[in-house]
Amino acid sequence: MGRVVVMGSLIVDLVARAAHLPAPGETLLGTDFGEFLGGKGCNQAVAAARQRAQVAMIGRVGADAHGDSYVQALAHEEIDGTGVRHDPEVGTGLALIYVGEDSGQNMIIVAPQANMRLTRDDVESALDAVAPHGDSQDPWIFLTQCEIPLEATRAGLARAHQAGAMTILNPAPVPTVPLEDELLALVDVLVPNEPEATALSGVPVDSRESAQLAAERILARGPKHVVITLGSQGYLWSTQANGGTVAHTYGAALDVRAVDATAAGDTFCGTLAAALAADAAMSDALKRANAAAAISVTRKGAQPSIPSAAEVDAMLAQSR
Repeated sequence: MGRVVVMGSLIVDLVARAAHLPAPGETLLGTDFGEFLGGKGCNQAVAAARQRAQVAMIGRVGADAHGDSYVQALAHEEIDGTGVRHDPEVGTGLALIYVGEDSGQNMIIVAPQANMRLTRDDVESALDAVAPHGDSQDPWIFLTQCEIPLEATRAGLARAHQAGAMTILNPAPVPTVPLEDELLALVDVLVPNEPEATALSGVPVDSRESAQLAAERILARGPKHVVITLGSQGYLWSTQANGGTVAHTYGAALDVRAVDATAAGDTFCGTLAAALAADAAMSDALKRANAAAAISVTRKGAQPSIPSAAEVDAMLAQSR
């Protein structure tokens, strides 16, 4: 087991399903509805915990019933929730998620609420409390996203980097204010999807060639590794090789029937963090993350779709 500290959002997912995704102005009769605890931060923490990592969560919820549900859920997953603050003034974040049954794809609107009140002081005090101390040489991972204030993301990356963590940033959603190079230089592993890689690089990512060019431009801005998730096409891992050239490695997506892609990216990131915290090589950690994400898209919901370590082991054995 390794140590993973996840800082990010805790958002309740309200999921409506229909035969297909609505077009602008279209009203559809839904086929199903569910309410799930989610948020990119919490989803990624759960994914890491189910891969046997020791996980601590940093974030902010409301002083309401949804916030209380998170306390219970984190405890159930054996996640240290002491870094989660309860805001007395605004409610827990909500997400409205629409899933098209014909494709398994989704559309999401997020009302972050308490998540956007996470402060620099919150982050630094929580990190100081949950990060490894003393002379420990064991690797630990700091994983964060962009569903919280950019100032909090920056503060967390800086503090974790200073404390010796391997830092992972999932730049989702891409902030309206561009991510500066100084922030990206604090990132060891950047994990964008295709639209996020497009926004960060200025290169429309719609092919392998364009994904490689986008990765090279992003690497030039500071991260040590860039992993672009490509949906049904798998992923591209790019990193600086000897002599300053960029090495590109593709991982193919596993063949599964997609039902709901809601938490696939979060499952990938959390599993990657857990594997790296357990001192896996990057190539092996990415294969494990890819398998976990493949399992997640075959199930409905966010956290209910995240697989256990045993399920990922079985998927990897089957795909050899």
